[in-house]
Amino acid sequence: MKPVFKRRSLPGFAFKAMALLLPMARAYAAPPVPSAPALTLSAYAQPAQLVTLPGGRRLNIRCTGQTSPTIILTAGAGDQSLSWRAIQGALSGTARVCAWDRPGFGFSDPSTTAQDVVHLTDNLEAALAAATIRPPYVLVGHSLGSFETLMFAFRHPHDIAGMVLIDPAGPFQDERFKRAAPATYAAIDAFQTRQIEHLKRCIREMEKKQPTSDAARAGDDCVMTPEKEYPSDLNRALIRIDSKVANKKDFLSLLTNMTSGLDSRELKRAWHPLGNIPLIVLTAGEPPPIPLTGAAKAQMPALQAEWARMHDEMGRLSTQGSNRVVPDATHYIHQDRPQVVVDAINEVISAARKREGSPERVPKASRRTALQRRLLCRFIVGASAILFSPCTSAAEPRSIGSQSLEVGGHALHFRVFPG
Repeated sequence: MKPVFKRRSLPGFAFKAMALLLPMARAYAAPPVPSAPALTLSAYAQPAQLVTLPGGRRLNIRCTGQTSPTIILTAGAGDQSLSWRAIQGALSGTARVCAWDRPGFGFSDPSTTAQDVVHLTDNLEAALAAATIRPPYVLVGHSLGSFETLMFAFRHPHDIAGMVLIDPAGPFQDERFKRAAPATYAAIDAFQTRQIEHLKRCIREMEKKQPTSDAARAGDDCVMTPEKEYPSDLNRALIRIDSKVANKKDFLSLLTNMTSGLDSRELKRAWHPLGNIPLIVLTAGEPPPIPLTGAAKAQMPALQAEWARMHDEMGRLSTQGSNRVVPDATHYIHQDRPQVVVDAINEVISAARKREGSPERVPKASRRTALQRRLLCRFIVGASAILFSPCTSAAEPRSIGSQSLEVGGHALHFRVFPG
């Protein structure tokens, strides 16, 4: 029997109908994978680990398990680390598993910067560095979470042991849907437009008058209502989070950058093959439950076919990649059929370990990882850029000299480039 759950988003809209194009937050009442060590719902009523980023802002990250590699779980648009409850415990016996909250979601502090894929991936990088979560990584992204997942992999290919994309969003998918199924896309776009306008209205109203109690917040049509499946402490925590205007603004920024095409342009600029890493794309076998009629309903199969073609292309990022359709699953495959997702992640981990010649674990990446190089290696001195030699590549300009500097008894060697 399928687990019972219901989606949650901005009240007053049937956002369940938008699952394919603009997936949103939901109530995560689905039970964990059978026999897995369960994370209780009350565990999500407080932060797990708040890591401090440069500048003092904090991100919430929840890690379980110990074995290498480390699985990094990135949720879809509007979701938070709670969305992974059904599978995180099951994976913890296989590897270390870390689910994180974007700025303004869950217990992560809001941000004043644009919530686009570049800045969001910057946040993930900084959080992993601050929490001392070292590679190798198996990256797992759901829906829009595939954008940060892919951007991270494009930046740090040598730190990635494998990847699983769960019904992922893709670059310029709106344009693809318009061409493949114009009537269906128009119906979905109408939902999307109303959602964004509703969110803008809520921000304006909440800026004028902030609710002063949980009871008032619970009755506000701009704030979530308590979920009957949740314990009272979790409902109170989620209502407090959803009542913050700064969090709403981060959500609006995330949606705007997605729908405007900014995220797609940024991701496409970084796009490149990922070699032979184990890569599995999971595609929902069931269409989104959108109440369509006429041409919009008739064109839904064409839209689904375009969705699958986009996933085929993602699978081809690796010579060891594949796209698999999951029967009896809607967009939230990890909620509808959690064991399928657990099995796919374990398959990727097993393949990664075999590639490294070890049946038990993936060896640790080199001490100076690509992430550490990106965060630590660049210095600016006057009008010249001074780079550690490991940061350089054949594509960089010819150096105009070299320097050495002794720090703490260690010799650091630099190449100097024109500024």
